[in-house]
Amino acid sequence: MDMAAKDCGAGGENPDTPPPLEGGGWGEGSVGGSLGPRSFPWRHPLPPTPFHRGRSFAVASFLLATLVLLWPALWNGYPIVFADSGTYLSQAVHRYLGWDRPVFYSLFLLPLHLTLTTWPIVIAQALLTASVLHLLCRVLDCRHWVLPALAGVLALTSWLPWLVCQVMPDVFTPLLVLVLCLLVMCPDRLSHAEKIWLVLLSTFMIAAQQSSVPLSLILLAALVPLRRRLGARAPLRWRLVVAPPLLAAVALLAANLAGHGRLSLSPYGNMFVLARVIYDGPGLAVLRRDCPAAAWRLCPFVDRLPATSDEFLWQPDSPVVLAGGHKAVSAEADAIIAAALRDQPALELRALLANFGDQLQRFASGDGLEAWPAEVSPWIARDFPTREWASYQAARQQRGKLAVPVWLARLHRVVALIGVGLCVALLPLALRRRLPVAGFLVAVLLALPASALITGGLSTPHDRYQSRVMWLAPCIAALAGVTLARRRA
Repeated sequence: MDMAAKDCGAGGENPDTPPPLEGGGWGEGSVGGSLGPRSFPWRHPLPPTPFHRGRSFAVASFLLATLVLLWPALWNGYPIVFADSGTYLSQAVHRYLGWDRPVFYSLFLLPLHLTLTTWPIVIAQALLTASVLHLLCRVLDCRHWVLPALAGVLALTSWLPWLVCQVMPDVFTPLLVLVLCLLVMCPDRLSHAEKIWLVLLSTFMIAAQQSSVPLSLILLAALVPLRRRLGARAPLRWRLVVAPPLLAAVALLAANLAGHGRLSLSPYGNMFVLARVIYDGPGLAVLRRDCPAAAWRLCPFVDRLPATSDEFLWQPDSPVVLAGGHKAVSAEADAIIAAALRDQPALELRALLANFGDQLQRFASGDGLEAWPAEVSPWIARDFPTREWASYQAARQQRGKLAVPVWLARLHRVVALIGVGLCVALLPLALRRRLPVAGFLVAVLLALPASALITGGLSTPHDRYQSRVMWLAPCIAALAGVTLARRRA
C-alpha cells in the first residue's frame, strides 16, 4: 500500500479532514462545494476557557509584580550600587577572591552582566523576588490578584524594591527566610521541580553571604521541632531541610580551600569580631596591656586607632592596612579575641547586648545610597563599555541626587512597625486554627531579632542590615490576614 493509502481512510479520504456538513457542503454558506474563508470553522480560535484565562492572569500578575519592584532603578536611571558592589562585580571578572565576602554572588552576576550592562542583574533579582512571593501566595491559597497587590504595596511602603534594585546580595537574606519556611512548612504544596529549585536557591542564598549561615541554622533549629504545632500537615522532608545549609557549607569550604588555602567557612571572618572587641573596649585593653611584648602587628598603632570600627576595617590608611593587610592581621586576631573574652567576658556580653539593641531599632531607609566614586566607579569604567559608563555616570546616585524622601522613609518605618504588631496579634489566631501561615509568622518574628544579633552584635550596627529584613513583617502580616479572612469566610 502506498503512502497515500496509508494516510487515508476508506475511499481515500484523509481521516483528519472533517466530514461534510449536512447538505453536502463543507461549511456554513458553502455553495456548490466552493471553499470560502468561512468554510473551515475549526480554523477560528475557540473562546478562552476559564483555565486559560486564569493562567493568563497569573502570568500577567507575575510580570506586573516584577515590574513594580524595579521602580527605584528606573527612577535612578541605573541599577543602584553600594561600596561592596565593585568587589562583587570584579571578583569573577578578574578571577580573585576578596578576603571579606564569598565569591558566589559574583559568579551569579557574571553571566548576567557579561561586562556589558548591569541591568540584567536587577531584572533577575526582581524575577526571583516575584517568584518567591508567587509561591508564597500560592501555598497560602491566595487568589491571583494578591501577588501584584502585595508587590505594589511593598514597592510603595517598604525598602524591598530598593534592595531588589541594588547590585548587592542583601535581598537574598529576607528571601531566604521565606524559602526555608516553604521547605519546612509546606513541602506537600510544592511540585518536585519547585522543591529542587528552592533547595538550590536557598543553597545559593546561604553561600552568598556569611551572615546567612547562622541565620539559616537559627531558623531551622526553631521551625523544624515546632512545625506540627505551627500548622504543618505533611511529614517533614528531611532532605529538603538539611540540604541547603549542608550544600552551602560544602561550597564555602571548597571555595575557601581553593582560593585561600583554608578549609573554613569564613577564613578571615575573625577580622569583624576583632574590630568589634577592640571598639567595645576589652580588645583595646588587651592591646594596651600586652603590647609591645606580644609583638602583634597592631601594637605600633594602639594609640593611633581611628574613631570607628568601620574606619578600622575599611579606610585605605587604616592600621589594618598599614600593619600588613587583613589577611596578615587575621592570623593574630584569634589570640587578641580570646584574651579579651577571657579577661572581660561580662563587659563584652553587655556590649554585645547593647549593639544588638541598637541594631534592632536601626532600620531607616536610605542607608548607602550615596555615590561610591572610589569603590565602584573604577570597575565600571574599566570593565564595561563606554555607553554603560556614561549611563552609570548620568544616574541620580552618581550625581548625588538619589535619596529616599523623608516622608517615604517615615512611611517605611511606620508600616514595618505596624507589620510587626500585626504579626504578634495574628499569631495566636493562626495557631488556634493550626494554619501553616503560623510558621511564617513565627519565622519573621524570630528572623528580625536573629538578624540584629548576627549583624549588630558580631559586626557593627547599620540601618541597612535591619532594613533588609523589616519588610517581611508587613508582607507576612498581610498574607496572614488574607488567609485567615478567607478561612473564616
